[in-house]
Amino acid sequence: MVKIFDITQKGDIISCSYTPETSDLKGYVEVDMKTHEVKSVKYSEYEYGKKMYVAHVRSKISELLSTKQSLPKEVIAVWY
Repeated sequence: MVKIFDITQKGDIISCSYTPETSDLKGYVEVDMKTHEVKSVKYSEYEYGKKMYVAHVRSKISELLSTKQSLPKEVIAVWY
């Protein structure tokens, strides 16, 4: 699970903060709206080099963009 919050759009870039699992150690991601590629990352210290949560953040942002609806301020990505 990853909580994605402070989702904002500036030009063609979507930026957001995220916290993995139940951690308070947040990270930051910027995603290109057109290509859905990650442009910038500040990994959460919770990840200990695994860096798997950013992939789920990118995937969820991509999913939100494909709906063509306005972006929420906060969303949770869950997988199993």
